[in-house]
Amino acid sequence: MPQRYKTVSIITLNWNGRRWLDRCLSSLLAQTYPHTEVIMVDNHSSDDSVAFVHQKFPQVKVVANSDNLGFAGGNNSGIAPAQGELILLINNDTWVKPDFVANLVRHYEERGVDVLAPYSTDYDHPAYQRYSTTMDVLGHPVRYEDVVPGQPTKCLYLSGVAMLVAKDTYLQTQGLDDSFFMYFEEADWFWRLRLLGKTFAFDPDSFVFHAGAGSTGGNGGIKLKLFLWRNQNNPQMLLKNYAWYNLLWVIPLYLLQNLCEVVAFLVLLRPQVAWTYVQGWSYVLRHLAEIWRKRQWVQRHRVVGDTAILRQMYWGPGKLRHLLHHLQRRSRHD
Repeated sequence: MPQRYKTVSIITLNWNGRRWLDRCLSSLLAQTYPHTEVIMVDNHSSDDSVAFVHQKFPQVKVVANSDNLGFAGGNNSGIAPAQGELILLINNDTWVKPDFVANLVRHYEERGVDVLAPYSTDYDHPAYQRYSTTMDVLGHPVRYEDVVPGQPTKCLYLSGVAMLVAKDTYLQTQGLDDSFFMYFEEADWFWRLRLLGKTFAFDPDSFVFHAGAGSTGGNGGIKLKLFLWRNQNNPQMLLKNYAWYNLLWVIPLYLLQNLCEVVAFLVLLRPQVAWTYVQGWSYVLRHLAEIWRKRQWVQRHRVVGDTAILRQMYWGPGKLRHLLHHLQRRSRHD
């Protein structure tokens, strides 16, 4: 009996990322896997991204949004019309080798997980480093470097640069939350996946070549928005996913950490950054009814307790660890 290949819908999100699209789409269209469709979702770009794709890659389906829906909303608008049984979300500032999809699908089916992600490596100078991603108890991302394949390590979420999932699974688990414009959306979804008893893993043999900043259209002027989006999304993630008895100590601790950071930024004469914390909590309070409705869905459908989640977390100040790691890297380059 001939092998039946599942169709893979490859969805790449774009916002003013014209400079990445040629290499990205060329590599996706050159895949050896026999059944794929490539969808570019454009988040209302002001450059010529859509015209370029229509002209050079007519076989690529284009979903042109009339507004910038962010990372979660943009990807969701591409998943809706996708015809594939499997969905591969992949950033536009990437490129992959011709056997990438074939290998990823094969490992996905062999391992029997619900979501599989490749590791990401540098766009031009790949190091092929394997790592693990988790967070501290207050939701700050923590990355463990130089992970040995097969060795137990903490992993609470996968990288959102590229990930393979069945469309049915994505829809049944509510997928990426549209209210997360950018940042924490994949961490929130994978936390929910764990609560729902789903499984996921990095594929130790798959790599995607990633530049970074493609989803935001570049690095210029994005830092302040980054703080704002994080300060809106992080508390939403905590409120949705923790059991009520853990919220009793997590939220006060999170607020105390926020207060310390606000004071620190004021001392550093960065009042605009300090103000993003106020804006973040104001957003949460204004949308509390919607957040609570989503929380009720998660808590009603969960089959895994918080103890299993807490075991996968980093028990320490993740932001301090991040800062020390950043300072060490800067000292090595000075």
